[in-house]
Amino acid sequence: MGVITISREMGSAGSYIGKEVAKNLGLVYVDKQFIARIMREYGFSQFDEVYDNKPNFWERFDAQRAKTVEFLIQTMRSIAQHGNVVIVGRGGFGIFKEYGDVLNVRVKAPFGLRVERQMQVHGMVREEAEKHITNNDAVRQSFLESDLHLDCNSAQDFDLIIDTGVVTPKQAMEWIATAYKNLMANGRYGATYKVSEIEIDEVLKKHVKMMLESL
Repeated sequence: MGVITISREMGSAGSYIGKEVAKNLGLVYVDKQFIARIMREYGFSQFDEVYDNKPNFWERFDAQRAKTVEFLIQTMRSIAQHGNVVIVGRGGFGIFKEYGDVLNVRVKAPFGLRVERQMQVHGMVREEAEKHITNNDAVRQSFLESDLHLDCNSAQDFDLIIDTGVVTPKQAMEWIATAYKNLMANGRYGATYKVSEIEIDEVLKKHVKMMLESL
């Protein structure tokens, strides 16, 4: 019973890879939409605004924003505690970096290739795709740095960093699956924590369990 976190750049095929890895390994795929449902049900309707917008100076010290981020972390921890999940985005690589049964993966690709993929998938012109990806990168980096105090550009917190400009999505899936199976069989050297040991509010735990089992 373990967890895979996937941090990905827009246009890197990271979400697709995460879905296929989950399907092939018999794990549950968890993305922003699933997490947002839980957040909204607990009254955190500002989740999308917090995650999808770069905060100004004063918003970084907003009490409601801090509460939203804290509940996001608790939600992520509850999902991980359930086990057998692939969590895409939301800074999972940093939240669970000290756990011995969590594989942290970063999927990236050259900017030009990401732009071409956006143009192809969403029918954008090049200038529109470039602007969309640049803005998305800035917002995600701001959230990780300002709210979670993480650096997705550092290799230190990742077990695998895969460039889909070099490695095909199929190869990436195979590498991730192999690494995950090895981690489950052998554990992580020096790790002392397991996701099953995470202490979570019982009400949230039961609610998340019910939602995961309904997927």
